[in-house]
Amino acid sequence: MADKRLKLSSKWIQWAGFITAFLTGCLFAIVLLASSAGFVSNDDYYHSRIASEIIEQRTLRVAFPWLPLTILSPEKFVDHHLLYHVFLAPFSYWGGVGGAKVAQALIVGGIFAAVWMLLRRLEIRPAWLWLIALLGVSAPFLYRMVMVRAQGAAVLMLLLALYAFFSHRPRWLIPIAFAFTWLYNGFILLPIFAGLYLVSAWLTERRFVWQPLVYTLIGTAAGLIINPYFPQNIAFILDHLGEKVDIASNIRVGSEWYPYTTQALLENSPGALLALVGGMIAPSLRKTGRDRTETMLMLTAILTLYMTFESRRFIEYAPIFALLFCAAAMGRMGRNTIQWDQLLPSFAARFRFKWVYPLLLSLPVLVLIWHTVHTVQEDIQDAPDAEYMAGAAAWLQTNTPPNALIFQTDWDDFTYLFYHNTHNTYLVGLDPTYLQVADATLWNLWVPITQGMVERPSVLIRESFGAAYVVSDLNHEAFASSAENDPNMQLVYRDSYSLIWQVMEPQPEN
Repeated sequence: MADKRLKLSSKWIQWAGFITAFLTGCLFAIVLLASSAGFVSNDDYYHSRIASEIIEQRTLRVAFPWLPLTILSPEKFVDHHLLYHVFLAPFSYWGGVGGAKVAQALIVGGIFAAVWMLLRRLEIRPAWLWLIALLGVSAPFLYRMVMVRAQGAAVLMLLLALYAFFSHRPRWLIPIAFAFTWLYNGFILLPIFAGLYLVSAWLTERRFVWQPLVYTLIGTAAGLIINPYFPQNIAFILDHLGEKVDIASNIRVGSEWYPYTTQALLENSPGALLALVGGMIAPSLRKTGRDRTETMLMLTAILTLYMTFESRRFIEYAPIFALLFCAAAMGRMGRNTIQWDQLLPSFAARFRFKWVYPLLLSLPVLVLIWHTVHTVQEDIQDAPDAEYMAGAAAWLQTNTPPNALIFQTDWDDFTYLFYHNTHNTYLVGLDPTYLQVADATLWNLWVPITQGMVERPSVLIRESFGAAYVVSDLNHEAFASSAENDPNMQLVYRDSYSLIWQVMEPQPEN
């Protein structure tokens, strides 16, 4: 009876820790998201709007007529974040901006809960300290986790996969890989992680642990084939990722695709770099080598750091895996425990280990958390106003025919216009490569027009693009100047964010 009560009490303690970790993540996410009335980034508006379309159209395979000249034309459109949009749909449809933020807060809560599960599984102490350290490892990591975008859910999937690896439950990887493939086109990371697990087992134990990789590949293949967008999803993945392989020789894309410098990482992610260093030197402190688990986490940390140096968007992965690597290297009970009493001065060694170790970590962790959270709040407050492009979208919806193509001077403006107005279609959006891949000729015309290098833009806009309206923000002064000098460009709307011109038909000469 006593043993049964002890087991029951232990289960309740585990559940209490899991729920507390989940609520902690949710709470911090909500606090950060409340720093702005709008979304954190421009793509958040697209994800919220397209998720609502799943409910409005009552189908997983939504009709998408809004970017007809790109690789997301109606016959080629692929929702490569499908599972994320399914999850987001009820929150966005009935809750708008606030509802979508709640949905993302739940995902952040899931990340915290998954990290807690891993910490407990690996017997890392003190688990609560390593958990809250998530808030201090990197400002851009935390910023990207609260975006209403799929990367937070992708991190959650990878954490669940790690739990399956370390729990020796490889069959769990089939549904995890299937879900990841529906979630995000970065699903290729999961088979790579499974391959790293195989390598880790071979390096440390000379064992060929093939099951995780095989089950991951089965789940991935199933997710690609059993898909509402099959086979277009395969072609889209090749088009989308192919354009990012060599950005240096490609067109200008979003800033997130460009690499971080070492200096930038030192400034915005010092906690992640310190964690990586701590994990690397841990064997020297404890006089023992690395086992399979620690080697696996080391390889994931190195891989994701390399990815971050290639493209800053991968900052969503590197910090959390650096932290888990450090935790596994320095915080596990058992043979890998660091004997702090042998490393500390005699006066410090008098304290019990369980007090010294948390104390050594707590102060820098709290300082990093304060700095990181403060930085992220400031960045979120600088996000564009929730009403950005709302006035222009409303005017276009009222004054233009249904499905009329709108010529934009900035591809980034699509998400805001689309969120507020599904009445029109748009020239380019989400990624500039989508237009270039679909029609390089149009792309090569669009760039000089938007830069004000065409003396009479109305001719090309009307004849080559078939657009009768142009929308621009206030930063494209060169284009605004060329439009002002074009007699067939009539300014019909202006507010504090945007300008709209109507492209008039040329008047016959007398």
